[in-house]
Amino acid sequence: MRSLCCAMALCLLFVGRGWTEERSLLCRLEEEIAAILKDNRQSVVRIHTLYPPRARADSGPFGSVFTHGTGFIFDPQGYILTIEAAIADADEIRVTLASGVQVRASLVGADPISGIAVIRVEAENLPTVVVGDSQNIKIGHYALLLGNDFGNLVPAVGMVHEIYRDTDLFQVSARVQSSYGGAPVFCGNGRVGGMVWRYEDPIRAVGQDNSSLFGWGSMPSSVFVIPVNRAMRVARALVAHGQMAYGKLGVEVALRGNEVVVVNVQANSPATEGGIQPGDVVLSYRGRAIGGPVHLKRMVLESTPGETATLGIRRKGQVVAIQVELDQMDSAALIALRPASRVKPEDAAVYQHINYLQQEVGRLQQILHRDK
Repeated sequence: MRSLCCAMALCLLFVGRGWTEERSLLCRLEEEIAAILKDNRQSVVRIHTLYPPRARADSGPFGSVFTHGTGFIFDPQGYILTIEAAIADADEIRVTLASGVQVRASLVGADPISGIAVIRVEAENLPTVVVGDSQNIKIGHYALLLGNDFGNLVPAVGMVHEIYRDTDLFQVSARVQSSYGGAPVFCGNGRVGGMVWRYEDPIRAVGQDNSSLFGWGSMPSSVFVIPVNRAMRVARALVAHGQMAYGKLGVEVALRGNEVVVVNVQANSPATEGGIQPGDVVLSYRGRAIGGPVHLKRMVLESTPGETATLGIRRKGQVVAIQVELDQMDSAALIALRPASRVKPEDAAVYQHINYLQQEVGRLQQILHRDK
């Protein structure tokens, strides 16, 4: 009996330690998350964009339209990274800092192909995020989002559940509001690994255009994220030149079986000068294996015009290396590459009505003050 009591006491001791250690682990995890959000909160901004009344039947009579978005400061001179949809065609861009101070921002540059934009506020020595390396992100990694929940900075916790190498996007399981577009996605090390881009509307039928972060629909269960490596590459080009220059190869390819085959070569293009021919199988581009036509197009577009690129080609059973000097994609071709469902503030009527109500409240307050 004495031995049994001792054994039970020993078991309870170990169980108690187990519970204590488990709670301790959860507490440490909470502290890590809280520290990441606290350290980066001052670098995340809320974006409020004003538009003129829409010349549409559903615009309503309520005056200017405004939408909400998110951004984050990546340079202490006031440069803010966000999505192009949050500021496209805006009359005025306003930014609310974490301190609550609202300032006007100017557009540095926007790239509709990648969906990335840079704006700037007239301020110096602003706190900035620490940019990470999105190449290290894997499925199963935690993702901490901090976005504009229609006026409030609200965190959301998710997990990377898909990585799309061909389009250079990854997907995070997190429920966010539409105004999270442009929100930073922090990794477990506290560094930015990506930026919230858009989501697919879960209630739309197959074959219909996907909704955007500014569209109607129920709250999504996941969001598409632009990896920070690509976002910063575009951002630096926008800061330096006001636009992003895209490379041009001049080939049309198709997937036949598991092979990426050249079906057409444009005249007077880098591909023609390099000797690429219809029927060639493209194996690699700049030392990287080709995963499909979209993958090749993305890698060519993101190459610097004027640089020399080496393609691995299989022709009639022989593998050869062909070097080409890339050209720059012209404006007309870039317009054709814009996404079919370009992001627009389709919820204009809602924001117009809110604006109208705010004006009515202001008039009511003036009347009450006058009556006093």
